[in-house]
Amino acid sequence: MKLISVIIPCYNQGIYLEDSVSSILAQTYQRTEIIIVNDGSTDPETIQILEHFDKPGCKVLHTSNQGLPSARNTGIKQTTGEYVCCLDADDRYHPDYFTKAVTVLDADTKRRFGAIASWVQLFGESDVLWKTIGANTQGFAPFLQGTRNNIHSSTMFRRSCWEELGGFDQSMVQGYEDWDFWLRMLALGYEWYCIEEVLIYYRRQGTTMVDTADLQRPRLLEALIRKNTVFYSDNFIPMLLERDQEVRNLQQENQNLREQLQKLCEKSSRSTSQTLRHISSSIARKILPALK
Repeated sequence: MKLISVIIPCYNQGIYLEDSVSSILAQTYQRTEIIIVNDGSTDPETIQILEHFDKPGCKVLHTSNQGLPSARNTGIKQTTGEYVCCLDADDRYHPDYFTKAVTVLDADTKRRFGAIASWVQLFGESDVLWKTIGANTQGFAPFLQGTRNNIHSSTMFRRSCWEELGGFDQSMVQGYEDWDFWLRMLALGYEWYCIEEVLIYYRRQGTTMVDTADLQRPRLLEALIRKNTVFYSDNFIPMLLERDQEVRNLQQENQNLREQLQKLCEKSSRSTSQTLRHISSSIARKILPALK
């Protein structure tokens, strides 16, 4: 059995560690090592939890606060597993994820797939099913990754891919570092496979790092494009056509909504007029006899 290295960066999210680590220890695939990287947490409760955290096969590294991409790279460098997962401290896995992902990777002798994704269930303050697509599913095309991130950061990937890419870009501390990682993986010629069932659980609680990054999306997206100019240059035409189709679809939806709203207004107007006539007639029937 190949070793799976699981890296859990943690910055002030100690209250969720029990849940995330338990989801790893409950895997049907048991050959794992777990590295928790305390990325300079300042929360007293998190610090207390990490100082006394004691779970089988689990090691805690303490570092200064350097950001998520550095924390992931630091953790990976301390491991030896052929396959790697970077699980956020507040997320968790389905017990069968490792078994099913490793089965695909081991069978992929041509190394076509650099990562094995799955569908993602959001939980906490959101209840949404994210149906990730992969090279094995209908509708997948590498250029789609250029306009939106279509794969979750907790997805299992080959260590050799991480090595070829030189790891996560440690300068991208404000976000989109995982998006950049998957883009560069595609540029190397790898694709990813998607297991079409929920095997990753993504917590939505308060303001997330993704929310914070999205507030700066124009600037971060521009930096992402400039950093991956070859990918965007090669995929410019299909991306532009895809965006044009999305705009036209939205325009059609907008037109349909306008027509529906107009019909409702006309119906409401007719109904109001009929109601007013009925009320007037009713009042007249009651008042006129009294005046005679």
